[in-house]
Amino acid sequence: MNNANKLFSAGDREQISQRIAKLEQQTDAEVVCAVATESGRYDRAESLCGLTVGLIALISGNKLAGMGGWDSSSALSLGLQVILVVGGFILGSMLASYWHGLRHLFVGNAEMTSEVSRSVHQVFSQQGIGGTKQRGGVLIYLSMFERRLEVRCDRAVIERIKQPELDAIRDAVLPKVRKGDAVGGLIDGLDRAEAILAKALPATAVVVDALPNDLLVFHPRP
Repeated sequence: MNNANKLFSAGDREQISQRIAKLEQQTDAEVVCAVATESGRYDRAESLCGLTVGLIALISGNKLAGMGGWDSSSALSLGLQVILVVGGFILGSMLASYWHGLRHLFVGNAEMTSEVSRSVHQVFSQQGIGGTKQRGGVLIYLSMFERRLEVRCDRAVIERIKQPELDAIRDAVLPKVRKGDAVGGLIDGLDRAEAILAKALPATAVVVDALPNDLLVFHPRP
């Protein structure tokens, strides 16, 4: 499992925090970065994987049992077949739980999109990003299992920034994340966000830092 907690050292977190603080000196917007190991439970995917492994174990067991016989008398007993199916189900479910690449085979894009959107809404609300006085909260949310990034903004930002500019922040993050450099990807995204936000919502004389600059990390999910 790609554990979000293990992606960032104390130095990495401090680097991101300082970059956010520097960005917020240039704009009235307030930026929060969040990284989750995954956004959904995907229990159905684990069960489907377990069922698949169980069936493979059953078929393989019966094939092996019948290799040396001339008739069906060498087939596995009902009890052994049950053990193979149940054991395979448990093994497959455990593998899917810890091996993201395997679980990906059993999760559709629509389900991942829905789970990421739900988690973004939850983090945006629970962390108070949508409740600042200036209405300038911006959430950059990266979910590792789904390989998705969303940028969610409060009203003041939405009124001044169009979707292609928000997409540009996302597109600045993902190239390095795909290469295994989550820290570098987030820094690139914050660089891009600063250029956009400083122009759309330049800093006024009174700067109120209502949201913490610390990186939010969720394992396994918000």
